[in-house]
Amino acid sequence: MLRLTLVWLCCLALCGGWSRSLPLWRNREPEDLIEKPTQQGERQRFLLDLLLQVHKPLLHQELIAMGSRLNQEPSDYQEGAMLRLKDFLDSVHENKVPRPFGIFSQLDKKMPEHLLGVYRFLALATDWYSFQRNACYARIHFHPILFVNALQLAVEEREDTKDLRLPAMYEVLPQLYFEKEVILAAEEVVWQQLIPTRTVSPKCSWMDILRRCHSYRRPLDKEELMPADPVVIDDERKVAHLSFDVQLNSYWNNLVNRLIISMEEWKESEGHQRIIDGDRLMAFRGATDELRFGYQSQNGLYSKFPQLFYYSIEQFVAASMMEDVATGQSSMELIDPPLITTGGVPFKATSMDKEGVSRVLSLIIENLQAQINDAVSNDFNYSDNIFVAQHLVASRYLSICRDLSLAINDRATSQPNMLGLATAHLRDPIFRSLLFRLNRLVSSYEGPAPSGSPLQKPSLEAISFSRMNTYEQIVDTDLINLMDQQLLQTQRNNLKSLRRRLVARQRRLNHGNFHIALELSAPAEMSVQTDLYLALRNQSRPRLHLDGFVSSLRKGINVFQRNFSSSSYGSSPTVSQLYETNFRTSDGTRSYGLPPHLRVPRGTGEGLKLQLIIELTEPGLKNEWSGAMLHKAARDVVIFHH
Repeated sequence: MLRLTLVWLCCLALCGGWSRSLPLWRNREPEDLIEKPTQQGERQRFLLDLLLQVHKPLLHQELIAMGSRLNQEPSDYQEGAMLRLKDFLDSVHENKVPRPFGIFSQLDKKMPEHLLGVYRFLALATDWYSFQRNACYARIHFHPILFVNALQLAVEEREDTKDLRLPAMYEVLPQLYFEKEVILAAEEVVWQQLIPTRTVSPKCSWMDILRRCHSYRRPLDKEELMPADPVVIDDERKVAHLSFDVQLNSYWNNLVNRLIISMEEWKESEGHQRIIDGDRLMAFRGATDELRFGYQSQNGLYSKFPQLFYYSIEQFVAASMMEDVATGQSSMELIDPPLITTGGVPFKATSMDKEGVSRVLSLIIENLQAQINDAVSNDFNYSDNIFVAQHLVASRYLSICRDLSLAINDRATSQPNMLGLATAHLRDPIFRSLLFRLNRLVSSYEGPAPSGSPLQKPSLEAISFSRMNTYEQIVDTDLINLMDQQLLQTQRNNLKSLRRRLVARQRRLNHGNFHIALELSAPAEMSVQTDLYLALRNQSRPRLHLDGFVSSLRKGINVFQRNFSSSSYGSSPTVSQLYETNFRTSDGTRSYGLPPHLRVPRGTGEGLKLQLIIELTEPGLKNEWSGAMLHKAARDVVIFHH
């Protein structure tokens, strides 16, 4: 009996029966959690498993089986969806949709159709299970950049996924956002640098085993001590320029993808006949008819997205101009692109000099201006002219970039370049120069703002604001998706055993806390749209939008205080953190403006002198960007930097 007892105790100790003696990281498997994952948690985990090492073949056997067959059952899609998906499904059968490991370019003429097709393939699935099957198929068979771009849009639109949280896209595909030196350095980090190793202690006697079973203190194997500090790859620069801000570049990529989707859907509807005069079907009588119909359309995406796109162009141009003034440096010099593709192919620089590039840009803008002049009213004060210009810029955006790329790259299409990916656009001085020219062109068509009733105009009585400061903030970006390891092995995820993080360390611009107090006087009760802008002295355009809100004014004096908090970097969890947390969902908020940490332009040590523009307008109607101008004022402001 004593021998049997001793044998049982030894087996129990050797097999890990005393859970208190085992390190925490050994007990992180999902089945050991006290709280089982909810349905929301399981869906969150599914998306993360798809995005883990998305640039490499999928290893999860269950997901591979789920995506092994193209789903063509009409019952698995929303009503009427098969008609909209027919061309895409035919392209899949003909192997025309970009496959993994190829060179992906957003300037490919068929790329907008492919993005729209994959987006609909995911967004129009009728239920969660159908979405899962389609997402797995797309993950396996389509190019990772195409898949990630479409998935990001579809997740935000579907009712069963819009509350789920995706990692930042610059962590999912860091190759698109960081220079090749950072990527290559991250790929050289070995798995053993991030996890504790297990070392077996010398052979134990029977007494040692019994003593361990009694005290729970001496394990048979030991965990090597490892610091919790992350493995850091330094990517800091002397100045944290806007163009290198990965969050801004990710925002721009998402904006361009949304523009492509909206324009492709616009083109589909463009070919249909519309009821214009109310009593018969007839085609559009010209570009202006077509654009005005879209402007009045019930679908706000068609009517407003060109304005939102131009608005983002102006925001970036304004912030860049103020940064150049603050730093005393020009950001328009040609560079040798230090980027590589997801397959490791280096980007190609143009062989054309600066003067040649400038001539090409001038020709492109002149051609676009001629097209706008053909479409706008002969009355240059007509308020719809700027809308026509904005829509034409949005609808011709990809063709403009394509023409520019072909002209400066010797018409080569097989090699990657910075114009071919929206994630690299803002880093490219050639593209930034294009944005500056587009902004000047469109703003030249802006007519006088309509004026409201002179008897019902509010006014700004007083304004005060606290000191405004900017500073550079250290930020770390998770690079675990670059590890050259099989992180996802069938059902087991090795991320749970991580002790250290692998990060790229950068600096980004941020601003301190400040507030602005407004005193508005109203002659009667009314609703007013208030917008605050920052602009260079003696210039009304371009301007950086600081704040906007609609308020109901009482007769007399109304006081408002707007508070602006410093933007924290950790609001979006990393890939590793999403696996470790209890599947917290996002707050569902979306913004078409620049990221919040770029709300205030870079200041200077002595103080950058700008003007704060305050505009009071009538609140815009459903299909209007803004209403009539009621009051406009400007005040001097100084922004400091430390």
